[in-house]
Amino acid sequence: MKLPSEEHARRLRELAQELGCSLASTYGGDGSKHLEDEVVRRIQEAARSHRDALLWILVLVSAVAAVLSALAAWCAVLRS
Repeated sequence: MKLPSEEHARRLRELAQELGCSLASTYGGDGSKHLEDEVVRRIQEAARSHRDALLWILVLVSAVAAVLSALAAWCAVLRS
């Protein structure tokens, strides 16, 4: 299903705004249309940034779990 050009452009702008992308300097020569390739690139970069931020949280939680596991093992060894 291919969206009409206006609808496609509107949805790209909405997604860019949801992800916090700047739409500055993305207007075409006629001053009314966004350069689609630039908007898509910015959306991809913003999505990648959000995903990377979530991965850092996962890494931090994993590190804390590893430390707690090591402490539990150490306590078990000291008690036996």
